[in-house]
Amino acid sequence: MMEYAKNTLIALFLSLGLIACDQPGEAPTPIDPGPDNPADPDPTDPEPIDPNPDPQPDPVPEEEYLDDEEGRIFSYVPVGDLLPNSGPGHQDTTIYRPDIMFPLEEAAFLNSQVYRHGGYQGSVNGMNGGQCHSSNYEYPWQDTFCESRSRSQIMCPNGGHEGVDIRPATCIPQSGAEHWAIAVEDGRIIAPASSRYTVRLQTEDGTLYRYLHLKMDALAVSDGEYVTKGQRIGRVSNDFFNSSGDPVPTTYHLHFEMYQNYAPDAETDPVFDQVNPYMTLVSAYERKLRTP
Repeated sequence: MMEYAKNTLIALFLSLGLIACDQPGEAPTPIDPGPDNPADPDPTDPEPIDPNPDPQPDPVPEEEYLDDEEGRIFSYVPVGDLLPNSGPGHQDTTIYRPDIMFPLEEAAFLNSQVYRHGGYQGSVNGMNGGQCHSSNYEYPWQDTFCESRSRSQIMCPNGGHEGVDIRPATCIPQSGAEHWAIAVEDGRIIAPASSRYTVRLQTEDGTLYRYLHLKMDALAVSDGEYVTKGQRIGRVSNDFFNSSGDPVPTTYHLHFEMYQNYAPDAETDPVFDQVNPYMTLVSAYERKLRTP
């Protein structure tokens, strides 16, 4: 009987031990990985910050396209790059007056009146059509300062064209439209004196602009009148006279000149003469196209 009771107690203790092993208990103490056994990084930890990051390149600006009221994209040939066989050109990139208005109210096309369609030298470049040829009313612009002429010009080897020629938005003989020239700055009007086809505009600081070939018998200004920037001066036309005073109509366009004190270098005394207005007009036209 005693032996049986002893065996029963042993069996009970063993049973209790097995039950205890099946029950959850405390988690085991984690083992310190130590420096030679690093733990895996926590995936939620932020990335370390590099104290000396590589500089990032500036974003490349999108190329700017400017279009006129007809949706045509404006472009221009570099200054001094004239049509073949038309003259040496003058590569002057100076913007002499950065705040002037463009001298025509509407879209305009700056190109040759002599060496393109409708000009008496158009055949040298195979341009034999009339002045209303569609290519005369397209971009890009092309410089005409220092085109070959017999007239003396300090900037042009062997003389040349003293200004640039600007066609209005449409060919007037074909369209019958009126296109206005305007004051590029505030100033005083000097009406024709020695010339019957020129209107001058002089600013307070002495800069002088010449507008040629306007409709001279219907000007919107008078001699000595003070005008403000943007004010109408006259309509683009083809008025022109030869040295004998006889009328010799030219193509319908505005010939535009700018006089400034100019010196090619610091050692040369400046002279008051025509300078190339091409880049000044490019700048003014781009501002015009940006204005809503």
